[in-house]
Formats: sequence, structure tokens, C-alpha cells
Amino acid sequence: MRTSHSSGKSPGLRLLTPLALLGAATLISAVLQPQWSTVLIMLALFGLGAGRSLFRAERWRPADDVTTVRLGLIMVFTALIIRDDGFSWTAIVVGGLALILDACDGYVARRTGATSAGADFDESVDALVVLVLSVALVPIWGWWVVLPGTFYYLFRGAALLRPAWRQQQLPPSVLRKTIAASQGILLLIAGSPVALANPSLGIMSAVIALAALIFSFGRDILWLERHAGPQIPGGSNRYADDFARLQPASQKAEAVSGNAEDSERLPVRRLGP
Repeated sequence: MRTSHSSGKSPGLRLLTPLALLGAATLISAVLQPQWSTVLIMLALFGLGAGRSLFRAERWRPADDVTTVRLGLIMVFTALIIRDDGFSWTAIVVGGLALILDACDGYVARRTGATSAGADFDESVDALVVLVLSVALVPIWGWWVVLPGTFYYLFRGAALLRPAWRQQQLPPSVLRKTIAASQGILLLIAGSPVALANPSLGIMSAVIALAALIFSFGRDILWLERHAGPQIPGGSNRYADDFARLQPASQKAEAVSGNAEDSERLPVRRLGP
């Protein structure tokens, strides 16, 4: 395991805050839904959201703590909706706070500094937010609603099969940012009590979210294909370096300007849109 160099703190001390926050979120979730399956779901969310981000060589920054809180809120949100069809107002508030913090950690990153590992962490949590919301909407509107949550992961998988993509960097895009930022809002609305009372609103919100992602991912994939150059010999064996250059959905293209363009680091904001 690589060690972390965070303001002189040992890896153990550096991990204390995020593990405490996520442990508290797991405990709260278990209290809300006291069953073993809840703990297993929380561990799965922990792995998808934090995963390798906790064990990295780059410094742990204040923005990463904000991202950790976002992940904890999404865990609690999931516990609140596990046995319900639709989102209660309590769940809406918790989910809304997680979306608001997505903008806050970008601000914090610009003020205190950011790392590419922090951008990866934020991107993973962004992707998880959309995935959780999409899966939660399936019992209400059908299996097609899960599609927005899969785009990020499918794009990453496709990038493994298409090395030329990993040698490109998508240009900054206000449209990509806007689409990325709208995903959580649209999907949260689609499961709200208002949408349940007015099905047309819920379906329309989910359709707009899906259509926007198809357009955004499609546009970026076409751009990558048009600019795909010949593969550099041996390049496909350097996945870490190549993927760090990928940033099609702005992770680095705009995360470099500060974990900063955090709003560009939404699952769909970076690797697709």
C-alpha cells in the first residue's frame, strides 16, 4: 500500500477523519434500516465511492473531507429510500445537501488547493450519486431509468478497450458542465413526492436526464474518435498514466484548474459529458 504525505500526518492519522465520517454514516444507516443487508449495501457504496482514493500517495486536502461528507450523505440517503418507492422529504433534504456540497468542495478546492487524486475521489462520488438515484427510480418508472447511472462506468470500460481515447483530453465545455450539474437535480425531482403525485413530471425529468447524457456522451465520444491518433507503442501498458490523461469529462481538464472546476467532476461531468 502506498503511503500518504498529508501535511506531515501518517497514513493512519490521515485516514482517521474520513473513516470516522463514513463509519458514522454506516452506523446511522444501520439505525435507520436495522438489517444486515443495509451494512452490506453501505460497504458496497463505500468501496465504489472511496475505494482506492483513501489509499493514495498524493496529499489529502480539505476538499477531500467535503467529498467524504458527500459520500456519507449519499449512504444515509440510500438507507432512507431502501424500502420505499420514491423519496421522502427527509431523503430529498439529505440528497439535496449532497448535491449542494458538490459545489462547495469545488470552492474549497480552489481556496486550499487540489490534487488529481482528489479529483478522482470527487468524480467517483459524483458517479455514485447518479447511480444511486437511477437505481432508486427503477421501482417507480422502470428499468430504463437506471441508464443514466451506468454511463460513467460504461465509458470507463470502453476506454479500457479503446487505448486511443486515453491519449486524448476533452476540451472544457460549459454545456458538459451544465448537463453534469443537472443530473442529480433531475433524478432527485423524478423520485420526489411531487413527481409521484404527478407522474408526467417524474417521467419527463428522468427522460430529460437520460437524453442529455446520451447527447453529451455521444458528442464527446465522437470528438475522441475524430482526434484519436495512432497508438503509441507500449502505451497501452501504462494504464495509470494514460487514464490520467483521458479526462474526457474534465476530471483533469478542469480538475487541474482546481479540483477546482469541481462542478466538472460529476460522473457525467467528466468522463462522458
